[in-house]
Amino acid sequence: MYNSSKLVEIGTWVIKKWRKSKSLQQLSMTDDSNMENTCLYRLSELPGLCWFKNIVFVCSSQDNYVPFDSARIQICKAAQLAGEGKESQYIKMATNLLGDITTKLIYRLDVNFQIKEKNMDSWIGRTAHI
Repeated sequence: MYNSSKLVEIGTWVIKKWRKSKSLQQLSMTDDSNMENTCLYRLSELPGLCWFKNIVFVCSSQDNYVPFDSARIQICKAAQLAGEGKESQYIKMATNLLGDITTKLIYRLDVNFQIKEKNMDSWIGRTAHI
């Protein structure tokens, strides 16, 4: 819902239309006109995370497919400021997912996949001689 990449958004839309991909419709929450009837929203209402002792959410700001806050199951500022409509349903969905958690250990790991080119060049040079 809050994807930062317009290119990925357009590409996903084209693939959904061209291939008629049910899974992409579900993942982008466009499988029903009412957000509360979408597959992901209904899944958020079911128990699941309460069964785990430890929970780790791994995310990266470099991920162009899953918005950073969604991967962390956090409510982004845009949803907080917007108020009604899809934004309030987004907040409810995050609350549904985290509401029944009994564990006190939730880790949110932010991963940076930046590779320095100097190190990459030396790595490529070494593997080329094998």
